[in-house]
Amino acid sequence: MLYAEVMGNRASRRSASNGRRLAAAVVAVALLGGSAVAGEIAVWIGAAEGRSGAAAKASVNEPFAVDFDREGRLYGVEFTRGNRLFRTVGPVNAAAGVEFVAGTFWQADGKTPTVVQADMPADAARFNGMHDLAIGGDGRVYLADTFNHVIRAFEPAGGRVVVVAGTGTAGFSGDGGTAATAAFNQPYCGSLTPDGGRLLVADLRNHRLRAIDLGAGTVNTVAGNGKSGRPADGAVASETPLAGPRAACEAADGTVYLVLREGNAVVAIRDGRVRAVVNASGKPGYAGDGGPGREALLAGPKYVCMDRQQRVLIVDTENHCIRRYDPRTEGIELVAGVPPRPGAALGSTWQATQLRRPHGVRIAPDGRLVVVDSDNDRILVGPY
Repeated sequence: MLYAEVMGNRASRRSASNGRRLAAAVVAVALLGGSAVAGEIAVWIGAAEGRSGAAAKASVNEPFAVDFDREGRLYGVEFTRGNRLFRTVGPVNAAAGVEFVAGTFWQADGKTPTVVQADMPADAARFNGMHDLAIGGDGRVYLADTFNHVIRAFEPAGGRVVVVAGTGTAGFSGDGGTAATAAFNQPYCGSLTPDGGRLLVADLRNHRLRAIDLGAGTVNTVAGNGKSGRPADGAVASETPLAGPRAACEAADGTVYLVLREGNAVVAIRDGRVRAVVNASGKPGYAGDGGPGREALLAGPKYVCMDRQQRVLIVDTENHCIRRYDPRTEGIELVAGVPPRPGAALGSTWQATQLRRPHGVRIAPDGRLVVVDSDNDRILVGPY
């Protein structure tokens, strides 16, 4: 056990056991992806009208990120209003249900410590504000268990949750050594490199982007010197401050794109140097679609991933939209949402569909766009 809280009396243990059994059950939800017509924006999981809809109560709570396994099943994580790992029963085109495969439902406050064991049954694991997940080629699901300060993994074959990195106590240590004995301070993102060999971890409160070598089991810093600030173009990545490193992804050519939440920007890291590619000014706002990325404005961006054409999808959370940066043209454009206004109205196109503080985005196995519309408690799917 890495660290623990007192678990309470026998009655509370019985209640937790009942909660785990309930979390393992299949939940009926609105899952329209299988019936969506080409060109249609559909609610795959959740309620069409957003959080206020009755259907949302029988679905997922505050989804933050999704990924797909080799069978085409969608996996997702809930943030503090649910704290569970869920997946669809069938692949992307199947009108199936959702099952909770790890975690116990509870309303977290982001402060209360929880039990973190090195290896434990999935239905007994207690997560604390998960932000992200990434699925390896072997089916292992890596989880950024943010407020527990660890990276964990769900192993579907054995139904276990194991610790991959972190001691469970907030801090900074371990670079060049074993990931399991290293200290993190709120790891927000865990994305796999294209070869699947490394896990990029946005260690936000340490103001660093770190990488876990999954083969060697070691960790190192990719960018950030431990201080908060806006990096200068051309600076050595490991020697520059970072203003809220929130999420990262690696392109096929080896370029790493890093979202700076407080910096309201996206920076590119290549050959050990950093350069702002979206919002070089760092000022919050909404502007710039159709023009150069460096001149655009973002507001509290929270996530980033690559599409199949090696363009960068940016979740511009506080502008309630998804945007796209093309490294070849260095331009930016709007993909989804009606910025900067939040809402829940579905439109006939992505740009006519309202979002409310989205936190995740992904390209599905069939090529469609999947948007995690977090504050509407739903996951949307549509053409891309």
